[in-house]
Amino acid sequence: MFSWLPAWLLASSLLPIVKGSDIIGGREAIPHSRPYMALLKTKRSLCGGTLIKDDWVLTAAHCTCNPSTIIKLGVHSLRVEDKYVQTFQVLRCIGHMNYNGTTHDNDLQIVQLSGKAKLNKYVKILPLPKKFSDVKEGTVCDTAGWGRTSKDNDQLPENLMEVQLTAISREKCAAMWKPRIEITANMMCTFDASQGKDACKGDSGGPLLSKKQFRGLVSFGPRACANPNRPSVYTFLTKDYVNWIKKEIKKRTNTMN
Repeated sequence: MFSWLPAWLLASSLLPIVKGSDIIGGREAIPHSRPYMALLKTKRSLCGGTLIKDDWVLTAAHCTCNPSTIIKLGVHSLRVEDKYVQTFQVLRCIGHMNYNGTTHDNDLQIVQLSGKAKLNKYVKILPLPKKFSDVKEGTVCDTAGWGRTSKDNDQLPENLMEVQLTAISREKCAAMWKPRIEITANMMCTFDASQGKDACKGDSGGPLLSKKQFRGLVSFGPRACANPNRPSVYTFLTKDYVNWIKKEIKKRTNTMN
């Protein structure tokens, strides 16, 4: 059985969309080996994100973003805050104008930080993609996050986890999600359930990389992580999305100058 949450509840819940995502079957990342990772936290929610400029983070539209959201950069441990962590409040949240919480299409937003990050070995920008061809089926991708590490309980990991996942074609993904969800050209999918690997609740908004290139954001999947019948789905960073991101950032930058 699949469980669905209404849009009003998703905004404040730890259970985003069909499921949020978290790392199942992965391993602890080498500390600070992913210096572009951002952690978005409220009292009731946890999401990942990516630093794309020194004062902007890209994450999923369904991730909670409001004045109570805290964004941390340079994080490895959820429990022990070391000297490398930089903490910011939210200046503004800009969700994609065509985001649909029912279809999950256009699931991305940019978040402006309350200040500029100090870029160093532990905090770095991940460039937006410059090529937009589909990720071929069978390509090994990777993602990371602080989400659930077991499909059987809600326990969060102590440290940042990472996992390698295999891309599948949009056509196969669409067939496996039909008729519940329409997989659009704005989405891409991975499927490694037979190996017990997946993203899961809490990893939403984190980056998906292919050949070290930023290609997508963790968006949604079946509530039971590593489900043998349902792939995980990501917002695919299309040319239109990248142009929208750049346009919105430029607009705010010009307004402030």
